[in-house]
Amino acid sequence: MNILLITIWKPRKGGIVTRVENLIRFSKHNFSIITYEKYINLPILRAISFVVYGFFKAILMRFDIIHAHYAIPQGFLGLLLKKVKKKPLIITVHGSDILVLGKNRIAKFLVANVLKNANYIIAVSKYLKREVVNLGVEESKVKVIYAGISFSLENEKEEKGKEKRVVYIGSLVKQKGVDILLKAFKDINAELFIVGDGKERDSLEKISGKKVYFLGERKNLDKIFSKASVLVLPSREEGFGLVLLEAMSRGIPVVATRVGGIPEIINKSGLLVERENVEELRKAITLILNNRKIAKKFSYLGRKTAKKFSWRKMAHEVDCIYEALVS
Repeated sequence: MNILLITIWKPRKGGIVTRVENLIRFSKHNFSIITYEKYINLPILRAISFVVYGFFKAILMRFDIIHAHYAIPQGFLGLLLKKVKKKPLIITVHGSDILVLGKNRIAKFLVANVLKNANYIIAVSKYLKREVVNLGVEESKVKVIYAGISFSLENEKEEKGKEKRVVYIGSLVKQKGVDILLKAFKDINAELFIVGDGKERDSLEKISGKKVYFLGERKNLDKIFSKASVLVLPSREEGFGLVLLEAMSRGIPVVATRVGGIPEIINKSGLLVERENVEELRKAITLILNNRKIAKKFSYLGRKTAKKFSWRKMAHEVDCIYEALVS
């Protein structure tokens, strides 16, 4: 079976690219990809040009199913192709397409209509499924399929000396709450490594204190993970939080906010705090840095929890949807 994927793709990084990469790796079907052109920097123009370019490129291609990652513009392009090519459309929602765009009334209307006209919706967490259903989409056509993790011997965290290192990995945008982390870190005796980039970077660097290092994008995170004492995800909104699984699989204790799909991952395997609560976040990070017994407990529980999430299982569940749609 031939699947047309409409998605964010390399050289961009992040949870969506990782998910798509592993879907292609473990699925038994064949894939073609349509993605953004690199050279247009204005978001609105990029989205419009992407839909136009993608439509005329895809119209000449042969495929059995359209699978879009993100509701708009990817899902919108998928819907146009569905109507013209008469092929079923699946949309995977990842979070910001619902949680961020959904705050704009026009975008929310567009997102809701795109999702209602898809044949099937994949949500990356139970929380996102509820949000999709709240938009008026039939619950029966929304399925939760979690992300996975790749385990290897290299996933073991190296034993460190006395250095205490707090790590954040992700985009530097408002919804990720890095500003809250910087405020919480001011009274913590440790180093803070911030990995990633985004439009908030300049303003975040201005409010950062001593022992805070902005490392930008990193292709290989193994060295960062191996030296981390704790990974923090202080998000204001979060569809899933794949980086938490990546840290937990390596035995790194995690601290994150109680938002979106995060509690579904962590449950009791890490520390959850209320979003935008600087003092609670500070106390949680300090507890793990200063209490070796608690750090070891969450290291063990995190690895145990992460083993329940498999890329192979994810791909198999998606394959089942593909096959059901064309049977």
